[in-house]
Amino acid sequence: MNVMCSAVHVALDTVGTSAVTGPLAVHVERCDTCDHAVRSLQEVTVALRSLDPETYTAPRELEPDVMNALGPVAVPDPDHGMSLKVPVAAAVVATAAAGTAVLIRYRRTRAA
Repeated sequence: MNVMCSAVHVALDTVGTSAVTGPLAVHVERCDTCDHAVRSLQEVTVALRSLDPETYTAPRELEPDVMNALGPVAVPDPDHGMSLKVPVAAAVVATAAAGTAVLIRYRRTRAA
């Protein structure tokens, strides 16, 4: 798995398919593995949204335990009016770029 594949998977796991824009979207168009991951997540999202929320609702008393189990990766409630999609996507792209720079430097050092 290369750096861009890793960035796509991190973006999907943290933000979802809406984070696959710009360089990540270009990569997904060219990479069958990443394209499959994006399509699979889209299918799951559509299937989950089609469920009746009255029938498939978790008990309210589970919410605090679930949110506490998420730890530092949990995003704030949507009620706060702040979206983390753009900052997280930017961080993913920056991490991918930094990782690429480190790999290039490492390979140049080994070649010398």
